[in-house]
Amino acid sequence: MRKKIVASILMVAVAVMTFAGCGNKENAGGTANLEGSCEEILTKVYENAELDADFREAMGYFQTTPVTEDMEEYILGTTDVDYTDSVYSAPMMSSIAYQCVVLRLEADENVEEAKQLLLDKADPIKWVCVEAESVIVENVGDVILYIMADETTAEAIKTAFLAL
Repeated sequence: MRKKIVASILMVAVAVMTFAGCGNKENAGGTANLEGSCEEILTKVYENAELDADFREAMGYFQTTPVTEDMEEYILGTTDVDYTDSVYSAPMMSSIAYQCVVLRLEADENVEEAKQLLLDKADPIKWVCVEAESVIVENVGDVILYIMADETTAEAIKTAFLAL
């Protein structure tokens, strides 16, 4: 009788561990990874962010493009973050200090280290004539949001990103 009870408990424990392993893929921080390309994620963020009408109007003049190797250091401040997908959004020509980047990290890239590197290398005065009030680096799973903007816009975009 005792052997049957122990065997039953072990079977239940194995079943629980098996089902737990079949859940969402998670990073070391315990946050589920987002689905879709970085451009699709950014589109959702922009759709859901509580942005003022003037900013939404200005977005009509934004450039949205993947981060290329030749512009990587200017946009990210470093070439030391390994990613598999990216999108960069910024005004084509404007006096607005704004950039928003979404990166999906390589599988072996440490999310917290990459976030800290981006934060350390951020240059909120890179536009010379204007300065970003806020620099935010957040993640959901293996996807990083890196934004430099005025405080209100940055917070609205961060909130929409973290709600995904």
